[in-house]
Amino acid sequence: QRTKMTLQCRILKAATLYSFVTKSFAFHASPKALLNSFPVSRLDGGGGVSRCLSSLPTEEPGKKELPSDYPNIDRIIPALSAIRKACRITMLLQPNTVLSSISGITKSDTSPVTIGDFAAQAIVLNILNEAFDGQDIFVAEEGSSNLVSDKGDLSNEILDVFKKCGLGEIISDADDLKRSIDLGQTYTSDGKLQKSVIEKQELYVGSDGKKRTWCLDPIDGTRGFLRGKREGGQYCIALALMEDGVPTIGILACPNLPSSTSDDNYEWLEDETEANNILTRGCIFVASRGGGCYQLPLFAQMDIATNNGDESTVGANKINVTQNDGNGSVPLNQARFCIGVEKYGDPEGKVSAIAKKIHGELDELGDILSKYTRRMDSQVKYGVAARGGAEIITRLPKKSYVEWIWDHAAGRVVIEEAGGLQTDVNGDLINYGKGAKMDPDVDGILISSGGLFHKQLLKAYKEQEAER
Repeated sequence: QRTKMTLQCRILKAATLYSFVTKSFAFHASPKALLNSFPVSRLDGGGGVSRCLSSLPTEEPGKKELPSDYPNIDRIIPALSAIRKACRITMLLQPNTVLSSISGITKSDTSPVTIGDFAAQAIVLNILNEAFDGQDIFVAEEGSSNLVSDKGDLSNEILDVFKKCGLGEIISDADDLKRSIDLGQTYTSDGKLQKSVIEKQELYVGSDGKKRTWCLDPIDGTRGFLRGKREGGQYCIALALMEDGVPTIGILACPNLPSSTSDDNYEWLEDETEANNILTRGCIFVASRGGGCYQLPLFAQMDIATNNGDESTVGANKINVTQNDGNGSVPLNQARFCIGVEKYGDPEGKVSAIAKKIHGELDELGDILSKYTRRMDSQVKYGVAARGGAEIITRLPKKSYVEWIWDHAAGRVVIEEAGGLQTDVNGDLINYGKGAKMDPDVDGILISSGGLFHKQLLKAYKEQEAER
């Protein structure tokens, strides 16, 4: 009964938003006719998909969008186009539940990788490489060598996915697929950039003299992706641009995140489909250094000038973290933690110890009080905090683990441009210019709404460390 009532509320919200949209955009179709006009993907009982999500109807000029003088707008537009195409792929492929199946492999480090990871990486890197005339450097998680395993070659299955999503003309054969994937394989096993890549950086410095490197996690939160949309499986496509080792653009595309900050239904409801959640689920966070952070629709209205909805920034809303000066609606002792679903993110119980310092208590199982907890996978957490849905994020793995930059670079720009902060456990900014991996001396990462929240977070971390 609660599920049905919640779904009814979501449909009512969608209908209300639709009413506003139609009045503003001068549409004259019924809600049902409008939704039926979209080529939306539908997952059948066997997990198959018939069609892919396309753009919403054409937008009139003059609507809210990213400012024309927004920093790096000329690079953000093609990046948005690439990421939205990748979202069509991942939305087509994500299982309904953990019991559903999707082709993939388990890598040598025991982490899972699916055809969605390979396909999304290939599309994004291929498009960006073309957009920037092959002059930019890319660092990305997956390599084509993993396409072939004892289960066979996944290439043909991925090429079929491109065709289903209308992307077959971008990547049409296995050789092009592997070449596109490997545009991101520019580093050695220890994370250092290859010598030839460093030489290319020197050759193609920007007009401002800065070296540009994009880093991509094609599906950040693969375990969440595999958990399935109906079991709260959050994931994102995370893309960042770094200039001289400093992240300057951050884009997080979050297909399963509710578009409203007040909506905490992270798992799909029983009767939820792509047809009835098109206005209430899915968003993209875009941030550029010095320009602020914005939330955009996952699939925006068609841009009349370019006839390309994937490049549109219509619907951009500037977002900010929770007020962090102590005078806001969330007191320090009620700070909400956005934490991972898996326990390996806190193997020593440090996050719970920090929460006890801040909240004054834990639950009967020694965990963070549920009313102060938001659990989800991936850098989606950064987006939730950036729009004021949580105040604290921590990443405290075992000391031997060295972080990959694609797991945090985009999130850093998003949280900082929304008014928050990302530091190491000593309160220092993290150097992203070491290659594909962070400095081994980074013992953990602390993220917050900034201000007094970050001061309190650092204090609590140091106190619990002293007590160990």
